[in-house]
Amino acid sequence: MARDATETRERLLRAGEHLFARHGIDGVRVREINQLARQRNSSALHYHFGSRDGLLEAILDLHRAPIEAQRAAMLDALDAQPEALDIRAVVETIVVPLTGELATESGRDYLRILPQVSPRRSLPAGKIPDTFGPDGIRRSLRLAHGCLPHLDPVRREDRLANVMDFTTYAASHRAHDIEMGAPLRLPEEQFIGNLVDMSVGALRAPIGDAGTRSPTSR
Repeated sequence: MARDATETRERLLRAGEHLFARHGIDGVRVREINQLARQRNSSALHYHFGSRDGLLEAILDLHRAPIEAQRAAMLDALDAQPEALDIRAVVETIVVPLTGELATESGRDYLRILPQVSPRRSLPAGKIPDTFGPDGIRRSLRLAHGCLPHLDPVRREDRLANVMDFTTYAASHRAHDIEMGAPLRLPEEQFIGNLVDMSVGALRAPIGDAGTRSPTSR
């Protein structure tokens, strides 16, 4: 791709991130993205991405690739040290790569976009899109299932789905607060550690009496 075309594509990606994060995916017009990207040609976005949804998918792919690469590296390290494998180590492979996006404005915009995506795809909580490969997050979830023998498979799946949603929304809120200049309760390292702690606690929690009764028996 020619340098000018590459620069145009990058400007459109950044403009889309910025506007989708602040005004919502459906609250942004193609014209506004082209204008912010300084594109006089009104068809620039369609030329490079086909549609607004095509631009959205390109933004998600742009960030997902390094997140999944970091996650895979963490999982490989666990494979090399099986004695270190426990639910906390697995949860870190879920939380740490995602929250690493807090370090940049582009990453923070991505985190603010993420909660908008699942409803658009009509995906249930915790459902991984078919476009994701077998590695990365799917690998983390497979390991997590093996670390939670006190839970039946359906309950494990439900808790992991809730933990993933919780992590996504917590990171998104943190990204919003940073961009808005809001006061932060914890510095970033402690925020991430606390997120891991809470997720591990939720997954390890025993099943209470309410969890063993059917709704009709109450």
